Amino acid sequence: MLKGFTPQERRVVLSITFAVVVRMLGLFLLLPVLSPYLKTLEGATPTLIGLAVGVYGLAQALLQIPFGYLSDKHGRKPVILVGMLTYALGSLMAGLVGNIWSMVVARFVQGFGAVSSVMIALSADLTREEVRTRAFAQVGASIGLTFALSLVLAPLLAGAFGVPFLFFLTAFLSLLATYVLMTQVPEPVENSRDREIEPSLTNLALLLRSSDQLFLNFSVGFLHACMVVLFTVVPYELVYSYHMPKLTHWKIYLPAILLALAVMVPAILLAEKKGKLREVFLSGVFLVGLSFLSFELVRSFWGLVFMVFLFFLGFNLLEALIPSLLTKLTHRDLRGLSLGLFNTVQFLGAFAGGLWGGLALKQGSHLMTLTATALCFFWLLVSLLWFKRLKVRA
Repeated sequence: MLKGFTPQERRVVLSITFAVVVRMLGLFLLLPVLSPYLKTLEGATPTLIGLAVGVYGLAQALLQIPFGYLSDKHGRKPVILVGMLTYALGSLMAGLVGNIWSMVVARFVQGFGAVSSVMIALSADLTREEVRTRAFAQVGASIGLTFALSLVLAPLLAGAFGVPFLFFLTAFLSLLATYVLMTQVPEPVENSRDREIEPSLTNLALLLRSSDQLFLNFSVGFLHACMVVLFTVVPYELVYSYHMPKLTHWKIYLPAILLALAVMVPAILLAEKKGKLREVFLSGVFLVGLSFLSFELVRSFWGLVFMVFLFFLGFNLLEALIPSLLTKLTHRDLRGLSLGLFNTVQFLGAFAGGLWGGLALKQGSHLMTLTATALCFFWLLVSLLWFKRLKVRA
């Protein structure tokens, strides 16, 4: 995957991948075990449990734009340092609390480490355009594998050491990732001199008038809404429709993710080296839509398994291509702010996916499959029109 990268690009990509993976590992390890643990805290109610789980995403959504703007103005690494240390502090607090309201505060502090957009901007600053998609694919593939492994490890670690241990582990990994980033990745020179556009929050108006920004924001927001609704409905279906115990769900997710990643690598190489961005992007949208349609047409256990595989295949392609396209189309002096807006929409999409999933559990999974299929068809049509006027090599 890293063939053709310069030594500095290779070091940058591997360091950022490591930082993202160890941080995401801490988050993913908590996903399968957090809600049951929160129920044991003093003062816990269903509403407060939901608040403690969701407030992290709320803080992330609120701070992506300010952090992106600050990274344009003051540099990427100082903002990443503040965000990572804040995230580590929130993790330590979460491991020590004994009541639900303290956990809500701790999770909110965790969410203040909203540096995902800044990390993407840093990676884009330090890699050439012709290898950037592969750089993002490297990070995306690592996140996918980390997610799958977390589904296996989380119940084991929580059972052996307790959920607070996972918070402490998350804090340690965050500090380790911070050290790697600060020592192995340089600060881009472009952030401190020769600016063509001065950093200002008023530049948001420029981005909101950009059809490229709006299309790619919609794409990532809807993609993550689909991911959340799928992971809301699928576990429920596996347990209550197909009587599959929760601890064995990884037997579906892990092979599906590994197979999808194996297909993703040559597809990304084709997109980047052969100038087939358009074809691979449209294939990703088609696969996401086909995944939901397949389960609607084949209502069975294997239909559900096939849906998960097709979804991961499309998701992994698009998760690498969408931010790569955004960094190609956005002026370098607006990159942090642009990615902040982009990640805000991504988190809002995930929030909408949660609401969508709740309705699907109440009304039936047809609400998920039929709505997603229709919206993916609309997305495919808009994508075809957008690529017709695209000015980068696609």
